[in-house]
Amino acid sequence: MSLQSLDVFALRDTVVGEYERFATSFTRIHADDIREQIAAVYAGARYWPEPLLQINPSYKGGPTVEELVNDGKLHPGCADIFRSGGARGETLRLHKHQQQAVDIAALGESYVVTTGTGSGKSLCFFVPIVSAILREKRRGGAKRTRAIIIYPMNALANSQLEEINKFLKNVVGESPVTIKRYTGQEDDDERKRIAADAPDILLTNFMMLELLMTRQDPTDRAVIGHCAGLRFLVLDELHTYRGRQGADVALLVRRVRERLSPERLQCIGTSATMASEGTVEDKSRVVARVASTLFSVPIAEHNVVVESLRRTTDLTLYAETVRRDLGRSIDAGIPRDVSDATLFTHPLAVWVETRLGISWSDADSRWLRARPRTMTEAVADLAAESGRTLEACRVALRDLLLISSIPEIDRTGVAGHSERSFFPFKLHQFISGAGHAFATLEPPGRRVATVDGQMFLPGSPEKRLYAVHFCRRCGHEYHPVRCVVDDGIRRFLARSIDDSLPEQADDDAAPRDDQDDDRERLGFLTQPGTDAGFTFDDRIEDYPETWVQFDAAGSPKLKPNYRRVRAEAYRVSPDGTIGTGAAVWFLPGKFRFCLRCGDTHVSASRDRNRLASLSAEGRSSATTVLVGSVLRWMHGPKSGMDADKRKLLGFTDNRQDAALQAGH
Repeated sequence: MSLQSLDVFALRDTVVGEYERFATSFTRIHADDIREQIAAVYAGARYWPEPLLQINPSYKGGPTVEELVNDGKLHPGCADIFRSGGARGETLRLHKHQQQAVDIAALGESYVVTTGTGSGKSLCFFVPIVSAILREKRRGGAKRTRAIIIYPMNALANSQLEEINKFLKNVVGESPVTIKRYTGQEDDDERKRIAADAPDILLTNFMMLELLMTRQDPTDRAVIGHCAGLRFLVLDELHTYRGRQGADVALLVRRVRERLSPERLQCIGTSATMASEGTVEDKSRVVARVASTLFSVPIAEHNVVVESLRRTTDLTLYAETVRRDLGRSIDAGIPRDVSDATLFTHPLAVWVETRLGISWSDADSRWLRARPRTMTEAVADLAAESGRTLEACRVALRDLLLISSIPEIDRTGVAGHSERSFFPFKLHQFISGAGHAFATLEPPGRRVATVDGQMFLPGSPEKRLYAVHFCRRCGHEYHPVRCVVDDGIRRFLARSIDDSLPEQADDDAAPRDDQDDDRERLGFLTQPGTDAGFTFDDRIEDYPETWVQFDAAGSPKLKPNYRRVRAEAYRVSPDGTIGTGAAVWFLPGKFRFCLRCGDTHVSASRDRNRLASLSAEGRSSATTVLVGSVLRWMHGPKSGMDADKRKLLGFTDNRQDAALQAGH
């Protein structure tokens, strides 16, 4: 990456700004009071809040793969496979938690790895699996599949296949270990090749494994037949298997164990987010209990591998000890060519690591990841401890993060300097659609509009909240309601716009004169507009021309099939009781035309398509906007990105069987 680097803060502002303009462009709101209240909600960034800032921690180092080979813990072939920088690179040095996983695997015990994102969890099972396969193949025997690795999404399987193949290519000639993907993406020829030539490792998803276990197709039966005597079963992203899906996977694991390896199956799980509260010991106890249930095999607490973090800055310095020097370091600024040696003792770098990156836990006697913070929270703390202004602290913190995230060799231009970032960091941005607006049934100017969907207005239990939808042409507001009779009292209650009654499936069929009976009726409420544009007064000429016919005398009247859906005038109190309160019009049945602008609907479309909500974008269109915004920025002059370092992956759905992957 160039010295200019990627300004992720600018990227975030661009993406969120474009999405905000997109998301707020769907709905026109005519009423001033509702429009102003909704605008205030948008201005508070409720749906695109400030991102969370997280410093990627450093991990305690462990031995190299070659050292583990010399100790007899790994097969000698692992030293040739697991190298950094290609076949001629140095043997890979593992993190401490990766070494712990190798040690547990060597005992033949099942285990779970719960280290954070980017900690190399995949090597925690790939290294011991490859080692075990090499040892078993050396003893001879028929080709078979010894490990099945299950991913919750095909994208993860694709990524991991590419990653492990990078290591296997370090060996010149025929690969000592074969790995294949069988997820449903493969064509028939590839499936037949896998069936004819069993791979050592099979990557799949739980749905495909279920099919392999139950289908009678000869190809599938051959693939699962090669797995007899299975040695390893891995569930990646263990936390995704919960609820009904978790039960399905747990039963699948039991069938796999019974059919393929009743005696010696070794189960491995990985997860970064299975437990988040309590001490490390408490979390390990929870994870062990859940994993034992899922795998149907006892997993001891000490077989839950946790991350071991280390300091990147000087161990003798802390935020408290550098506090008096913080202000001066902020005033001086961060040189763009700063070296790692300077950052090692830099007061602001020490403060960032020990306040935002990691924190010491007395209960666990170890460094743990710090809670993610917003930039505003971090800046406020820095200002309080340094005595400098919020703006000065914001600039200094942003500069430090952006500059220190650049590899030292690019910062300094000095050969031999580190090719790693000093402080890699992430911004977690959450974005959601606005959904629906809700409002009380009070006169314009007094009614309350909100986006919190509740039955009553908080603090005012006598005021009901009703969903608000808007005419797509003029923006006049309508509330989907049901008219009910309870103990002789008629009320309008809120309903979903998708609700319907069987007898109202064809409510244009015939006139109806029993409007005062006790049957529940569905329809829409709206208040008369306060501007000159709202002229509806239940006159015949106020209705669409297609609703009107003329009698023998030439007098207009509503057609019989529209008389039953004629607008009805009521007064309604804030609790929905009919009789007193705000003046409203009730439109029985489906939404057919707007009382303000006359826009008429005659198609068979649903009411949710006839009226607009706050958020009208679909999942795929929102993803398209976000992805397009990122791509435009990445290719723009301010991105600072090299052409060969641009990569983006987008999903339109989080279900593995419907995920659409878009890699650029």
